[in-house]
Amino acid sequence: MANFVNRRQQKLIEGSMDIDVDPCEDFYEYACGNWEEYTDGAGYQFAETLSMMDFRANQDFMDYMNRLQIWKAPRFVRKTYEFYRSCLDVGIYSPQSYLNWLLENEQLKMPSLFPAEKNEELYDWISILATMYKYGMNGIFLELTAFYPKENPSQLTIDLDKPLQAEEGLGFIPLTQKNLKDIIRSIDGVMTSGEFLQLWSDVSKFEQRLLQLKEELVDLNESEKIELKKLPLEWLEKYLRTALNQTITDSQIELYIQNVPYLRALDEYLKNHESVFIAQYLEIRFVWYMRRQRPPIFTPEGCIVPTRGHLSLAMHWIYEQQKPHIAEVVPEIQKIFENIIKTFKSHLQKNENAFNASTLQFLLSKLDKLQLKVGNLPRWNTTDILEDYYHGLNISRTDFYGNHLKLLAFHVTNRKLFYTTTNSSNYYHMEEYETAASPSPYYIHKANMVMLPSTAIQRPLYHDGHEDVYKYSSLGFLLSHEMLHAFDINGLEVDGNGKLNSTPYLDMLSNSKFKHQLQCLRQLNPLVINEKISDVSGLQYAYETFFSIHPDMGEREQKRLLHGNEMSLGKLFFLNFAQFFCGSTSSFYYVNIEEHGSDRDRVNDAVKHFPEFAKVFNCSASNRMRVNQTCNLWRR
Repeated sequence: MANFVNRRQQKLIEGSMDIDVDPCEDFYEYACGNWEEYTDGAGYQFAETLSMMDFRANQDFMDYMNRLQIWKAPRFVRKTYEFYRSCLDVGIYSPQSYLNWLLENEQLKMPSLFPAEKNEELYDWISILATMYKYGMNGIFLELTAFYPKENPSQLTIDLDKPLQAEEGLGFIPLTQKNLKDIIRSIDGVMTSGEFLQLWSDVSKFEQRLLQLKEELVDLNESEKIELKKLPLEWLEKYLRTALNQTITDSQIELYIQNVPYLRALDEYLKNHESVFIAQYLEIRFVWYMRRQRPPIFTPEGCIVPTRGHLSLAMHWIYEQQKPHIAEVVPEIQKIFENIIKTFKSHLQKNENAFNASTLQFLLSKLDKLQLKVGNLPRWNTTDILEDYYHGLNISRTDFYGNHLKLLAFHVTNRKLFYTTTNSSNYYHMEEYETAASPSPYYIHKANMVMLPSTAIQRPLYHDGHEDVYKYSSLGFLLSHEMLHAFDINGLEVDGNGKLNSTPYLDMLSNSKFKHQLQCLRQLNPLVINEKISDVSGLQYAYETFFSIHPDMGEREQKRLLHGNEMSLGKLFFLNFAQFFCGSTSSFYYVNIEEHGSDRDRVNDAVKHFPEFAKVFNCSASNRMRVNQTCNLWRR
């Protein structure tokens, strides 16, 4: 079996390569140029390796749902199935149904978007805004963050701020005319072209001024702790009570506020508008918000995606029930992670950046506390914990729109919680929608933990029969990459217990060697600096760990035959590393590269800033994949 899976992995590498390309000029194209042509389904079922793994997982979930004997399943699995079936039963998508559900279940009074005559009624837009927050719509007029901190899980911490910067699909992004047209067409009513143009004029002017207020009024002061009676706007306390769905007193909460000048200016601006317009505007934004939350299509695969995203713990459990071998390989995956940690620790202990003693201790302590969690599930009494977790959630097989809203509210309520535990074994948490529906590993700052989804434990990323060169160059690289997120620009602000700790962070930023390497990496792509840190250093430590556990130089020179040419283990390592990033350039599917940068740049930047690559492939000084000055924040 082991020989078969290794031959298959080598065949995948060989089939993906474009040997007409010089690896020293464009390594990504050399390693991945023929991936789409070689890989069945590429370009129409999935776009790249990660979405291929996602596609396979979705097929497994659909098979499970088709075979499920629901009367034998745990209650939380039945709820998951009922949501999936309610999604499949949707004929024509009707966002008006969300508004109707809110009117009935939240007793909200909301105006029609198609008034026959001028509406002079008064509307409680504060309650409308707060209620919509309960279902996840945030960052329109202000940003509300609420959570129970790890160090004091009985006291709610609340932070009020202006909306986030519009980046990576988050933050306040004004509607376009096409967006508004799509919204109006999707809900019940008739609007003339003249009425629409007037509405567009009103909405666009309103949003542009909101954007100007956010950008013009910058408060350089840090977040300030405040008492409820000292809130700068009269309506904020009512907003908080409704949004958080609870009575709040100063003894129950810690309340922080930022950007007070913006909030005051916002209040004055809103006073200049009739309540009916503000209420209508919030309805428009809510329809747009729900439009972005809906399944792409109401087919089995389209409905599996939101089921994974909204009922993530249940779906993780279902996946592991189908893949019992996952539990057997966890010890080896943990060992790979521990070996990479050991390699990185040996580098930190050399203190080549000459950090002071307290900063070095901060780094080593955080690394010592860093844990890996395989599968986002509690590992003790799992079924009972999940039954309790989903106990209050009522799902109807015949009401997709109500189900969808209930799950959004469930997410908002549960993401405030931090599930404390002394180790990774029984840790679990409420994942964000996109994270829950993906096999990609990620780092959790508050827990100082790398999370490896169970759906990631599949080919080509990992197979227990793979040779170490494949394990360390694929899964090993990703674990190393996520480990480095604990030590990127965002990660360094948080200690090993998940608490903000600015002193070591500021000390590191003032260190000349560290600062120089950071600036060097920024020049590669300032928008994804944290990914550059993790890609470049992650590749280095995965590579060095593999060869440190295979120290025999003869091992390094073992040859594999690809396209009739002998390839050393070093070359094989880099080629398999690139496999995770191989993708289609002509795909029907849109691949979002805002958060991480393009796959081509990620591969090429990682190898060109790791000198071992140029040595292994014998690249000359004039080649693009060999640079005079390499960038690496955590250089060895």
